[in-house]
Amino acid sequence: MRIVLATCGSRGDVQPMIALSLALQSAGHDVLLVGPPEKALWARQLGCPYKKFGADITAILNDMKDAVSLRTNIASFFLVRQELHSQFKVLPQIIRNTDLVIGSSLMFALSSIAQAMNIKYRFVAFTPQLFPSAYHPFLTIKTQMLPHWCNGMSWKIATLLDKFNLTFLINRYRKKMGLAPIDTAWDHILGDHTIVACDEEVAKVPLDVKKTFVQTGYLHLDLPAETQPELDRFLKKGEKPIYAGFGSMPPKDQAKNIPLLVTAAKRVGKRIIIAKFWENLSEHKFSRDVFFIKNYPHLKLFPKTAAVIHHGGAGTTAAAAISGVPQVIIPHILDQYFHGQKIYRSNMGAKPIWRSKLTADKLASALENCLSNPKIKQAAKKTGESINRNKSLQLTVKTIERSFCYKNRAL
Repeated sequence: MRIVLATCGSRGDVQPMIALSLALQSAGHDVLLVGPPEKALWARQLGCPYKKFGADITAILNDMKDAVSLRTNIASFFLVRQELHSQFKVLPQIIRNTDLVIGSSLMFALSSIAQAMNIKYRFVAFTPQLFPSAYHPFLTIKTQMLPHWCNGMSWKIATLLDKFNLTFLINRYRKKMGLAPIDTAWDHILGDHTIVACDEEVAKVPLDVKKTFVQTGYLHLDLPAETQPELDRFLKKGEKPIYAGFGSMPPKDQAKNIPLLVTAAKRVGKRIIIAKFWENLSEHKFSRDVFFIKNYPHLKLFPKTAAVIHHGGAGTTAAAAISGVPQVIIPHILDQYFHGQKIYRSNMGAKPIWRSKLTADKLASALENCLSNPKIKQAAKKTGESINRNKSLQLTVKTIERSFCYKNRAL
């Protein structure tokens, strides 16, 4: 079967799709992954056939001063629209003679293009929060403690407003392609039989979700870890350290957090490993208690830590959960708030601290809770032992292969 997978976004959007592409390739399928141009070399080095498409997301993030601001929100709005136009223009040529296309993240045009070309389509969602539900609010709402009726209302309002945004733009292209208009863009993008690549131990799909779906579990990529003698020596010098990293958030925003992270770690008597996403390190010197690391696989590092501080992205949340370590989530945007609340309510970590309210005192208190509370330690460990990442990938591959079987039967 010839399969084209397509994604748009940061590393967290690309990495699980590489894992899925490699798994499908191992199952004997002809696979091509379409994604941001800056990830091409990395994907090909891992053995994943890859085609560059769209904007350089990493470069855009590197130019941002912070993750949350009016300027950033406006830039993100226009980026999505620009990517949508590019998708409708370029993707038809890429997916010609394809049996199945699989979209994820910001691939908003793919479902309509596949329909116009009579190609089977599936969508991979990395969080259940993409489904309208009374059990969680629309993605742009930070608080996760609203009553059910408020959550439901947030989705209705978002759907109404979107009629003048994504739905409007998609319907313009659908008219040109001779397709009937859609009522709701997001419902159309999720498609039928949505694949939910999120572990049930982290967040189950709510009972009131009306769309058909299969929850398979997160798609972990087994990355090789380069030998780093300095890291090995740091890990052996004392008790397990704390890890802190904020994924693909703007590097300038991440660098601001360093003094705060170091201070909080010292207050709980722990050493700290900090993920580095910037080149210049002159103002942040190494010490015996602080270690900076770049591009080291989470699944190799997290089990060697006492706790993980992160932004709450789907991939990092899943990696910390399967590693069995307590989490302190500092959400910045979108589903990060959802994941933070889920980890807290499942006793796998401390109460999330919003980025706008983060202080050294609050972080130190959250870390102390993770390190001393036996309930959190036990819940995190139990969760890690219960998740089978190989099973998640196998189930996803089987789910996709059934899509092809259904198509053949229909013929």
